[in-house]
Amino acid sequence: MDREIRILHTADTHLGYRQYHSEVRRQDFFKAFETVIKDAVDMQVDAVVHAGDLFDSRNPTLEDLLETMNVLSRLKVANIPFFGIVGNHESKQSTQWLDLFEEMGLAGRLGKAPKMVGDVAIYGIDSVPKSKIPLFDYSGFEVPESLPENCRKLLVMHQIMQPSPFPDWDCAEVIENLPFKADAVLLGDYHEYEKIKVGESWVTYSGSTERNSASEKEPRSYSIITLSGEGLEISRRTIPTRNFLFITAKVYGEEKPFEQIFSAVNEHLEEIPESVVFLDVSGDSGSVLSFSEIEEYLLSKGALVAKVKDARIKEGIPEEVIKVAFHDPDRAVAEELRRMSLNDGGLIVDEVIRSPDVPRSRVDEETENRLLGLIEAIDFKDPDFMIKIPVSHVSPVDPSSSVSSIESSGSVSPIDSVSTVSPSSPSSSAIIKEPEELKPPGAAEEIENPKPAGVTEFTAAVAAKSETLMPPVRIQRSESLNESLNKIFEKHDVVPESPETAGSIAGSVETAVEDEISKVTPDSGVITAPQSSSPVSFSDNSQTGFSAISPPESIPSPEILKENSEADADEKPVDGKLSEEKPVGVPDKATKTVKQSHRKGKEKSAVPRQYNLGDYL
Repeated sequence: MDREIRILHTADTHLGYRQYHSEVRRQDFFKAFETVIKDAVDMQVDAVVHAGDLFDSRNPTLEDLLETMNVLSRLKVANIPFFGIVGNHESKQSTQWLDLFEEMGLAGRLGKAPKMVGDVAIYGIDSVPKSKIPLFDYSGFEVPESLPENCRKLLVMHQIMQPSPFPDWDCAEVIENLPFKADAVLLGDYHEYEKIKVGESWVTYSGSTERNSASEKEPRSYSIITLSGEGLEISRRTIPTRNFLFITAKVYGEEKPFEQIFSAVNEHLEEIPESVVFLDVSGDSGSVLSFSEIEEYLLSKGALVAKVKDARIKEGIPEEVIKVAFHDPDRAVAEELRRMSLNDGGLIVDEVIRSPDVPRSRVDEETENRLLGLIEAIDFKDPDFMIKIPVSHVSPVDPSSSVSSIESSGSVSPIDSVSTVSPSSPSSSAIIKEPEELKPPGAAEEIENPKPAGVTEFTAAVAAKSETLMPPVRIQRSESLNESLNKIFEKHDVVPESPETAGSIAGSVETAVEDEISKVTPDSGVITAPQSSSPVSFSDNSQTGFSAISPPESIPSPEILKENSEADADEKPVDGKLSEEKPVGVPDKATKTVKQSHRKGKEKSAVPRQYNLGDYL
């Protein structure tokens, strides 16, 4: 080398960082950077190399940019070049802030093509996400033939490298894969000063210029790299920064804990003013402290920032180990989009919003144009085109409800079963359950309610006969019917329990129902039922709030029905319409809300009203 070359190596200035939400701390970071640049001008170094994280954010404020340009302009006036790479904090998707400074002549961006400072060639690698480190391509580095014979080569990176704590990259691997011999690797991202030798190359961290956390207790610094014909030398220069004061206060017993803490604080009254103070409380864990009161006391003594931590830990509770992992933001976003399962339209909207080539003012217009193009490309006449609508899960019938489920056996109707509500309820309704083939997989099996023997066969017969509409049945007097049923009820109290008896009951019921249908007169709609010796029994379920009807074993005699018809012959309308007399147990119609359309005469149905046997009980 013709002469000695001195290069100032700095990193992790984190300009614009409002630490602890303090504007004064933001200014501290700029003052530390100004100190480095002032020293570079005073020492008349040959170049300043920044190893990443010039800014704390990838979107610094306009005020931060202006102040940074003012500081860099001092180097330009002194004719000292400023070279840098992009760190992980300031990395953007496309054009970097360092490119803006390069266009203004304030900085130069390092890369795979060398920047020459005398006989020294300087290369750079921007911060590489951990997931992309195994895919890094070393083949793009340029080694011009015009380089001096004894040219020194430096590589600038912003990575946590082996053997530093929590490394992302093996430094020996990088040095081995480079197409040139690196005399030194100047690093950033690790905020402590470090200098080691890996093979024949020196590896060094300059450390940060300001404290980014309370754990950074060592003085802040930068490095001077001196290159000559005799070799390479690395020296460290510290920077005066704002004082971080750490106070420990021990509390004994539960009496007067604040007085004990304030006494410990008063021992550092000379150091507290303009300092960032951290107070750790230890000792007995009986008393409960108010952190705000302690912080106010520290601020009253002149502290710039006051932070209080209660370090008292109960016995038996181990300290938690916090694991920190850094991931590629782009990869994390891609994985999240994959989990969201967006359709084509959603992917288009996401692409437009996150595209660096689409200005914010044109996001709406660009999104609309692309979605219109997507819709125009869809062939809605295609027989394979369909719109899938998710089907909501059908909840199974609650077996604990007061609705009794009746299953129909041997029916070809799409309605598998019908549940009826007791007539004593405010409104009777039917629940139609979905067919067996439409039940969702894993649906709960229906739980049968306990019934008296013979009910299943009786209800099966009734359901089988109810597939077709039955003619309206009119019973003239419910009082006469109840009297006859009560007489039968006194004679027969026992319900048959054997399957053979239950089957005979079902058969007799079917015969009785067929005879009732056949004897309905078209004029009056009154049934004359034949006599039957089958008894009728009732089971009293008064505890459940309704009465369940057991299979009837007899039908009222024709004389009773005929007597009812003759007794009410005078009440029958001339036109043959049904009587307006309300059955026993039927709610008053006047108490229900009637729609406006019903008041105009639309409440009369074209089908004659049918009365159920349960309405008269």
